[in-house]
Amino acid sequence: MASSLYKAQCALRLCEKHDKKELHAYCKTCQEKICSTCIKEDHNSHDWEMITDILREKKHNLPKECKEIRETQLPCLRNELENFEDKIQELDAGFEQNKSDINDSRKSYIDEINKLFDGRIYECRKNTETAKRKFKDERDGLKRKVEYLDMITSSLDKDINTLPDHDILDMEKEMRVELEKALSYSADKYTCTTVFVPRQINVEALEHMIGEIYSTSVEEIKEIGPYPESILKIKPVSDIDAWMICADYHAKLIDRIGTQIKDINAKCIDLIISERGNFVLTSSVKTQILIRDQNGKKISEFSTKPLRASSISKAENDEILVTLREKGDDYNLLPTSRRAVQRMTLTGDVLNTYEFMEDGTTRLFTLPVSTVENKNNDVCVVNWISNMSGELVVLYKSGRQKFTYRGEGLNIENFVPTDVACDSRSNIIFSEAYSSAIHMLDENGMYLCKLCQYGQLTPFVIAVYGDKLWCGFDRGTVKVYRYYIN
Repeated sequence: MASSLYKAQCALRLCEKHDKKELHAYCKTCQEKICSTCIKEDHNSHDWEMITDILREKKHNLPKECKEIRETQLPCLRNELENFEDKIQELDAGFEQNKSDINDSRKSYIDEINKLFDGRIYECRKNTETAKRKFKDERDGLKRKVEYLDMITSSLDKDINTLPDHDILDMEKEMRVELEKALSYSADKYTCTTVFVPRQINVEALEHMIGEIYSTSVEEIKEIGPYPESILKIKPVSDIDAWMICADYHAKLIDRIGTQIKDINAKCIDLIISERGNFVLTSSVKTQILIRDQNGKKISEFSTKPLRASSISKAENDEILVTLREKGDDYNLLPTSRRAVQRMTLTGDVLNTYEFMEDGTTRLFTLPVSTVENKNNDVCVVNWISNMSGELVVLYKSGRQKFTYRGEGLNIENFVPTDVACDSRSNIIFSEAYSSAIHMLDENGMYLCKLCQYGQLTPFVIAVYGDKLWCGFDRGTVKVYRYYIN
């Protein structure tokens, strides 16, 4: 055993490419051992050093480096191992919860189905009793006729010679009348049928009815930053590039490693890129919406006076959705206060104003801070009610309220949504400050899952591009995730 190990170690010291020459040098460029011929040929321009020299340095430095690894990096790695164990336990706990929920749902459905079948049995019994009552009435009538005819025929047969003549005639007449009536009875005159007609089970409809399994997989693929300021808006234009607006209100295009590629010389709160490739900006200093070409040059602008525009998002047919407010207190609204979302054209024509509920007086919003339209043309709005509370208001395109979500199912004290986005399935994705997480609802407001959970970071803005989820944080960091839904 020792001999074999020695031979293996000796073999590792010889170059396999050059006649088993001794590997006496080390190429720092390629990080591999080399021989004298390797130095002349494949590694002639590389940074190399004799193994004896490099080992002298390593023997001096490695013990200290190993100690540092044991004292600093290994504890972190062990903590990460514990994190993996925690994730595995969370998955197991999630499965048990799902199994319990499915069994509860199964019992609920079975109870309701049993009630429905019991109802069918009750209907059958009621219809049968009604039909039986008709037959019983007829049967009892016929029974009385039969008994009477038996009595009168027996009397005439037995007492024909002793009965008075008039009585005989009267009894004969009555017998024939009653016989005619009796012969009119027939069980076949009536047909009463009660039949249960089972329906063929529609498995597809049944599967949809009992609920669906949403399985999500989220993988962090890159982290950019941190930048010196909080991220206010982020608008991806590809899988790797995105426009970003920080607290200085300057929009800049960043690449996959966070390097600034381009900027726009205009202070703005938010931006979109139109179908023609122009920038549509909400100004941070004017009550205007600005339109600039790809080089940042002015094309046009239109006023939103007396209201100030903040968030802007793309809608169908190259329309835009804009959140608007008057100059005033954020949450203490006056009767004259204006808080709205408007659907506009790129020339400033207002197509819809979403401001009041159907009664025309109840406000939809206190402080609308972000809006987006999904594939169903539903308008999703983050509405802040106070510094520590908010809601997601979802409207049909017409302006009628579809639903309002206030954090049901999150088990948190305060619900503070910060931004909203929608994916290709019309699922509604929102970032939430109090739970430091990103969550997902379906298009009807049903809570589906938590996509990402953070500790010290607060997710402030989000955006979806294809299967990529971009998230900007209050501390200037940007994270990009790939997510799947099965």
